[in-house]
Formats: sequence, C-alpha cells, structure tokens
Amino acid sequence: MPDASQIDFAYSRLEFHCVHEDSSLPVLNKEADIFFRYSLYLEKLRGKKNYDEIARYYRIAAVHDHFKAATNLQYLLSTGQARSPDASTETIDLVEYYIALGIPGAYYDMAHYLEMGYGVKQDVAASRAYFRRAADMGSPDAQYYIAELLTSVPNAADVMLAMYKCAMDQGNKEAGRKHANYLKELERYHGSLQSYQIAIKNGDDMSAYSLAGAFKGPPASDDLYYLGLEKDTERVARYSSISDFLTRHEHLGAKVPDLDEIVPLPPAVLPEWDGTFQWKRERDSAVPVIPSPELIEKLSAEKGLDPSTGLPLTVRKP
Repeated sequence: MPDASQIDFAYSRLEFHCVHEDSSLPVLNKEADIFFRYSLYLEKLRGKKNYDEIARYYRIAAVHDHFKAATNLQYLLSTGQARSPDASTETIDLVEYYIALGIPGAYYDMAHYLEMGYGVKQDVAASRAYFRRAADMGSPDAQYYIAELLTSVPNAADVMLAMYKCAMDQGNKEAGRKHANYLKELERYHGSLQSYQIAIKNGDDMSAYSLAGAFKGPPASDDLYYLGLEKDTERVARYSSISDFLTRHEHLGAKVPDLDEIVPLPPAVLPEWDGTFQWKRERDSAVPVIPSPELIEKLSAEKGLDPSTGLPLTVRKP
C-alpha cells in the first residue's frame, strides 16, 4: 500500500503528463478474445440473462491475461450478478494479478475497492493514491476521476483540463463533455465545439443535445447553449437525432465514429445523410463467434479450470 507521503504527494503535485494506456497494454490473446467477445455479446442481449454463463466465459478469458474480461468479470462478481464461492476474494485476486502485470485499469479498480472497503480494508486515502497512480499510467477513467476531484482544488484548473482532455482523447465521453463545458465557461468557443464533437463520437448524448441547442443560434446571454454559432436548422435536426439515438442505445455502449460524415463542423458543407449510423449497422450485421467445446476444453485445461464454470478445479462450485 502507498505510505502517507505518497498519498499526500498524489494530490499536492499539481502537474500532469498525458499518457495513453495503450502504450503499456499487452497484446490480447486471440483465443481468449473469442471468449471475451462472446461474453460481451451475451451480456448485451435483451431480456433475461444467465450471468453465471457469462462469467464462465469471462473467467476463461481473464485467466489467459485478457484484462478487459477481468474488468467485466469483477463487475459481475462485485455486484452479485454472477455467483462465486467467494466473490470478494475472487475479485481482489483478479485485480491484484493485473496490478502485478502493470495494467492501469487494475490500479483504478483497486482504488474503488479501497474506497468502498470491498474485499479489502477501507482506506479512502490509499484509494486516492491508487486513483492518481492509475491516471499517471494512462487510465482514462482514473484521469476523469482525478479531474473531477480537482474541480474543488484551488489553482488546479490547468491540470484538471489536461486530465479531462487526456481522458477524452482515449474515448471517455464524460471527460469530453466536461472539457467542452469548461472551455465554454472560459469563452473558448471553438475549442469547446471541438470537444463536444469528440464527446459525441465517444457516445455522449448530452453533448449532442448541447450542440443541437448551440446551432439554434442563441444570444450571448444564453450561458447554457451559446457557442458563437450561426443558426443552422439542419444541424439542429441532425444533432437532435444523434442525441435521441445515443440515449436509446446508451445501455449498449453506442458511439458515433462516423459523426464527421453525418454532421461535420462548420464551415464544412453538410453531406447527404440517410439517417443511419455506422455503429448500429455494424452491430446489426455482426455474427458472434461461439467458443467451440474443443476450445473451451483447451483453454480450461491449460490453466486447470473447470470448463463448466471457469473456476479453478480445486475450488468448490458456487
């Protein structure tokens, strides 16, 4: 655990160098990724879900160093959606394993467990140090979390903005919206507009709603929507449609990677648009690869797992 001096240092040190976590993440095992993607597919299906079955596939992927599967598995275990002989122990064992591998997100996960006292002794001060460590290592979620804390720290605006931007550039939609909001308060309207656009690409419905309001051409006295833009009814309509789409599909993690093809920022001319979205088209046409019985047996045997649960063979079934 970090000592007191490290904890104090984490928040007194008002400086930040943007690091993207991709620079330190290992290449995922391709066979394990089949299990992860199938688990994710099952988890996103409508209707009643078999979370124990989903956890089974996540477990097999996680034990083969699939850090994304480990994160999702921890969530199912810690929220009680999937059964385990000892959910808190299994969760903490996972996060400690991935901390040892140097995964930024694992530090972020441990920070939350320390904050809540889940599976470990509650230690809010230590959790803050883990959050800061994760942010410095490149976790976008940690960067957003620390930026939120810094909103109440005097003379920390530059670091806060840098963390929001770093997280935004890695796909954190909330960070993009907060970055845009803060730039708007500073009357840096062009930068705010660009950040809202990035946040929308990352799936933020509220940013799309904000730009729909901004393109109505409100007066400068309108603190909520004014961005110094001319009225553009077609852009209002498109951003409104995008906001509705993202709201309806938020639970599925919808994004708009083709945003600049739908509604590019001025002075670009609006192209024709058929009202569809790349994310939805790709999702609707995607056919999941189901792990074969042979692959399940193979990956389970390699790590001594019960193929029916993904748990170690020496562990009693839940």
